[in-house]
Amino acid sequence: MKRLMLLFCLLASFIACSDDKDNLEEPKMPITDLQLPTVNPVVGDNVTIAGKGFAQDCKIQVKPEGAAEAIDAAIVEVTDAGITFKAPAEVTGKCKVILLQGGKSYELGDLTFEEAPDIEATLYGVFADETTNSVCPIDVATQRRGKALFTLDSDIEGIVADNHGVVYYKAITFVDNKSTYELRYYDIKAGKGGKIDWADAGRCFSISTDGEKLYALTYDTDSYDICLYSVECDGNVTLLQTYTDQLEAPYRRLYSTGGTFLYGESYIFAGLRLDMGDVAYHISIVADLTDDYYDYPAAEDMMKSFRFVKTGDNHYVFKNNEGEDATAKTTVHEFGEEYEWYGDDYNNPVIATIDNYFVDQVYDPTTGLIYGMFGDESDGILPFDPKTNKALDPWIGSGCVALVYIKDVE
Repeated sequence: MKRLMLLFCLLASFIACSDDKDNLEEPKMPITDLQLPTVNPVVGDNVTIAGKGFAQDCKIQVKPEGAAEAIDAAIVEVTDAGITFKAPAEVTGKCKVILLQGGKSYELGDLTFEEAPDIEATLYGVFADETTNSVCPIDVATQRRGKALFTLDSDIEGIVADNHGVVYYKAITFVDNKSTYELRYYDIKAGKGGKIDWADAGRCFSISTDGEKLYALTYDTDSYDICLYSVECDGNVTLLQTYTDQLEAPYRRLYSTGGTFLYGESYIFAGLRLDMGDVAYHISIVADLTDDYYDYPAAEDMMKSFRFVKTGDNHYVFKNNEGEDATAKTTVHEFGEEYEWYGDDYNNPVIATIDNYFVDQVYDPTTGLIYGMFGDESDGILPFDPKTNKALDPWIGSGCVALVYIKDVE
């Protein structure tokens, strides 16, 4: 009888434990008012999921249908109204979206990620994806990036293209944990590129093109002279001009706005950033192609960066407030002939004001618009219409890090 009672107790205990396991509650969803996008996102796009309760340190994963493992997605922004992440470039098709928060995981729902569309454009953006930088055609009006034309295997500082489908860029490389520069190119028609083997490439701080040739500016760390070269893809260079130092400022390093300058018919125009160590100053320089002298107009205002853009027969200058305590604002100025840039608001008055940062502008003659990186994080793209001197609707959170006009890719 005792054995029978023991067996009964064991059986009852087993049943109770089974019931407890069956009644284990799933983790309670921490997100309320959850709403997934109703339009299928494109790979590489920023995807916003509405909802309340996303933690600042949460993570998002996407798991393709039938896949064994989920893929981490880069978080763009977390707000009280939802979360924005970048759709991984390597994922297409139906996927589960998974939230990792508070040591637990939650399935938010299913999204279908579509391949990047074919976009015909002459404006291209450089997009920093998970493992590479992709150069893609973009349509700012519809806020879409197309399929990658080619990829870059490094970060960049300055990118230009000639009229024959050759793209040049300054690549940032690291040797012994120290950054240095290389000049590289990619021939779109040939489908290949490489390093430009030039000994002074590490001293190059700015590049430009007139549509036919690549030009580079270097500076000498002892004399502070600035040199202008024409550079070939095979590494052959020609010294065109040496500009003797006019600044008499012992800067530690010299940069140019956006890593590029404007190569004109008789002059070059560049916005320079002088790293003095404890402070950075900004000036614009104008240098004659036939003389070893350059001018730096309006040098008394050294806390505004300069960017020069040519549109047909006209020139535009974009001046941004700089400095830790600066108010985000851009003023737009114009001049016709190259010799008409004086640098002051009296001779080159303000024709438009943009109440935010607007940098690294590029002119696209196909649309007739000037495009630049926009916003506090410079991750938006803003079109500016030089015909009306008005800014158009921006593409916020584009994920783009640089712009380039490419005329001929066929």
